[in-house]
Amino acid sequence: MKHEISYQIYDPQKPIKENFESGKTPLLMMEHLRMMDYPISRGISYEKTVDEFLLQLETNDSLLSLRSCESAVVLLNEEGALIRDKQGWELLFSPDKTEGTSMAEETDLYAILRRLLQEEKKDCLCRVKVPERSLKELVSGISPFSILDEYCKTQPGRYLAVAQRIVYEGMDEISRRIPVCRYGKLVSIDKEEIENYHTIKALLDDYINQYDHQSGDSPLQPLSIAVFGAPGCGKSFGVREIAGSSGRFGITALNLSQYHDPAEFFEALREALQCRSSQIPLVFIDEFDSELNGTPRGWLRYFLAPMQDGEFTLNGKRCETSTAVFVFAGATASSFSAFLPQTEEEQEAFQLIKGTDFVSRLKGILNIKGPNPTRPTDKSAVIRRGLLLRDLLVRKCPEICENGIANISRCLLSAMLDVSEYRHGTRSLEMILAMSRLSGFKRFTPSCLPVDEQLNLHLKVKDFRRKLEFEQKMGDVVETFAKIEHEHTRAVREKEIRLAALSEAEAELALNDPEMAPWSELDEFYKEGHRSRIRYLGERLEGYDLNIGLRSIVPGRTDAITELYGPTLETLSEIEHNRWMRYKIAEGWRSGKYDRDLKLTPELVPYEELTEETREAIRKSLRPLPSYLKEVGYELYTKSF
Repeated sequence: MKHEISYQIYDPQKPIKENFESGKTPLLMMEHLRMMDYPISRGISYEKTVDEFLLQLETNDSLLSLRSCESAVVLLNEEGALIRDKQGWELLFSPDKTEGTSMAEETDLYAILRRLLQEEKKDCLCRVKVPERSLKELVSGISPFSILDEYCKTQPGRYLAVAQRIVYEGMDEISRRIPVCRYGKLVSIDKEEIENYHTIKALLDDYINQYDHQSGDSPLQPLSIAVFGAPGCGKSFGVREIAGSSGRFGITALNLSQYHDPAEFFEALREALQCRSSQIPLVFIDEFDSELNGTPRGWLRYFLAPMQDGEFTLNGKRCETSTAVFVFAGATASSFSAFLPQTEEEQEAFQLIKGTDFVSRLKGILNIKGPNPTRPTDKSAVIRRGLLLRDLLVRKCPEICENGIANISRCLLSAMLDVSEYRHGTRSLEMILAMSRLSGFKRFTPSCLPVDEQLNLHLKVKDFRRKLEFEQKMGDVVETFAKIEHEHTRAVREKEIRLAALSEAEAELALNDPEMAPWSELDEFYKEGHRSRIRYLGERLEGYDLNIGLRSIVPGRTDAITELYGPTLETLSEIEHNRWMRYKIAEGWRSGKYDRDLKLTPELVPYEELTEETREAIRKSLRPLPSYLKEVGYELYTKSF
């Protein structure tokens, strides 16, 4: 750590430009910038704070003097710091805390920095490199910073391997490396979920503060929050745990499917609002967007008066509640954006049912993700599944989790984590465990699963079986295959570079490309490309819709495929291109004129629309496949059906 004299401590009495012209390392608090009206959030997530700060730094010329500094330290209260050196920005953070507001202007900033660095040495704080992004990327928001993503990128096997480790061993190791949101029994490490939960917690805390300091002249208006998510994702669970963690709310749930008309509902609401004087009534209104007497979302108009003024009419009498929290849990929309009208015709209908008035009274929304991906770029879905499966195994199958280690077969776990969809969200995972024959067994294996007809109620059984069968067949040698493919590809590429008419400098640059590193030094990004290539191909070959199969070598069989050409090569090339497209889309790429910063590429098109040059490059990469497979004891073959 540099001596205190090396830092320029921020002085709020001086213009910002004068603070950063000394040639020393600026040391300031993020709160200083917020006090100067820079739009930088606090306490929502470390990543959101970092991205908003970097956007201001790169686009707001009033921060030009700070932008020009080769080194800088920005304290995130007492919980962390953004540290810049010649290598870029790094984030020092407390995994189990969010940025607070405890530091005063007269706080000794150097002493805080010194303490943070000492805690880092004790492994109480974590440090993560903030990825370098262009101005285009920052402005477009196409590559948001995620500590979970940065952690998974460094782990062998990346997201799937991290999720497997969570199921096997629990959260102890990962919770020391990434931010964890905990409210009661609620645990999340998904950045977007954490931001949503912290936002709702801030709303509830602020409402409690207003309640404690309200005056009789200004009655407190009810707080209304809407929660959305796919069925079975646990919409009510998250808010219940957040509200319950404060101990200030009397929580009641009302499900509109139980009421035939508004009068029945208002009678139940009147009872739900009766709480002890020390508690604030919090009422869950489930399926608030269901129909009423044949009118889609017909209940909305009846919520307006309670939301606005805490009033409603029951049996001709006016009922009042000046203080309440209403949590509306949706049943028909998986997100707030899906709840809103998408066309002019839908907008007109939305206004007729008072949807616009309902939305205008909401003070917060919460989108719950659940175990299924919410979009193609939702790579953390497999992590959410890992957390959920671990929790279910520990609570419902304790005999499988002896001494804290989950005893589940690797191939089954991979398939359960990687299957495309759980039809009914969290409920499906619960039901699969409930239907599995685990009583009296200490290991969860494929033989414990229910029959396919039952499994198909809760997941896409063909997709699940393909993944399971590939993992059973070849899962143990995926890493070996990936290494063999990389080293052969690297050797061929090195030979091409040396034979090409390149200058010495050009050849040196090509040979030092990160993708040309030996396997032991290769970045996990490229390793995972080789792993996903054989997994995706192998899973597709497990189906019955292709006449090409994958098996262990059977000596003497005449149906083995030892060379790839013609229709067989074309089929495999199309499969590989589909894998590549899926991978690029998951990374946020879109179709368009090539722009690396905006993640646009013209090659996100069907295989038949690619240029012949591109198709031939794919074929060339696949022709050696039979020889690579042979090295690990496998072969392609022509199916006889």
